[in-house]
Parts: sequence; C-alpha cells; structure tokens
Amino acid sequence: MITTTHVLVAGALLTRRDAPRRQNILAFVGGFVPDLSVFIMVAYSAITGVGRGNMWRSPDGLYWQEPWQSFSAISNSIPLYALLILSGWLLAMNVPLYRHYWRLISIFAAGALLHVVMDFPVHTDDAHVHFWPITDWRFYSPVSYYQSANYGEIVSAIELVVGVGLAALLMWRFRAVWARVFIVALLVPYFISLGFIFRTFLS
Repeated sequence: MITTTHVLVAGALLTRRDAPRRQNILAFVGGFVPDLSVFIMVAYSAITGVGRGNMWRSPDGLYWQEPWQSFSAISNSIPLYALLILSGWLLAMNVPLYRHYWRLISIFAAGALLHVVMDFPVHTDDAHVHFWPITDWRFYSPVSYYQSANYGEIVSAIELVVGVGLAALLMWRFRAVWARVFIVALLVPYFISLGFIFRTFLS
C-alpha cells in the first residue's frame, strides 16, 4: 500500500482528540517509518545519480542491493515492532519513572506494526523480509497493491476509498489548523492517482 494510506490508518486507529500532541504525532510517525528507508534511497539516488532509472527492477535495481535490503528488513520487521510494543507496555505498567515515555514507544511501534501487517498481503515479487532477524523468508502474495496482473486496480480502488474515508474521520477528530493542513497534504497522492485514472479512461 502507498505510504499515505499507512499513515492514515495509524492515525485513525491510534490517535485520540484528548491525547497528548506528541503521542498523536508518534502514531503518524510510526505509520511512516517502515517506508523511511525507501525515501532515503530515492533521495540518495537523486543526489548521487546511483541507480537512477533502474531502481526497482529485480535483481539489479538499487532497491535490491545492500545496504537498502538490510535497511528494509529492519524497518519492516514484525518481531522488532512487537518487541518494542511489549517492552514499552510492560515498562509503562511496572516502572513508574518515565511511564509516559514508555507508552510513547508502544504507540510508535504499534503504528509501524500496523503498516507492516497491512503490507504483508499485498506485495508479490517485491515482498519484504517481515521476520528479521529470525528468518529471511518472504511471503510472495498473489495480490499486489499496484500490479495490474495481480489485482492491483481493485486494491488501489479500495485503498483510495479507505484513505479518503480515514482522512475525513481525522478531519472530524482534529480541529487544529496544523492538523487539518497535514491531513489534506496526505490526500495529495490520491488526487494524483485519480488524475492517472481519468487520463487513462479518457485516452
């Protein structure tokens, strides 16, 4: 799924109107972090020219090279985020000192774990190593969030509807101007997708 949808899902499920601002922000950040290595890789390629034009193609694209595969494995690790959630929760329950900060760790990790779990069933040949460091096994799903040959149009349409719906929910939940500007900015990729859809339909 696209990064925007992950951020919106984490925000919808883990934020509250009456929660501390930093807790809500960390929920959104958690939803983004599993894709952070990809954004760094793209920026690196743009600055250096390394891998430009052949970034995603397997097996010689930059995405499939080190250190990017290791970064991706770490940032998409289900065991890692599960451990962070469990550790943060146990510390918050049993260690009064810095209890608020332990809770923040759990919220952040929960946002990241939601991202990874949602990615699990919609990646085909570009599947992540979801169980680092336990195993390098990958689940190659028959369903893709973008590949036409693997139901990509259906998944993309569902994702568009869900994303816009979650953005509307968050707009209702948060009334601050900065929050609403952020949520509207998250809608931009969906408008771009709609533009491609209409262009394809009309051509």
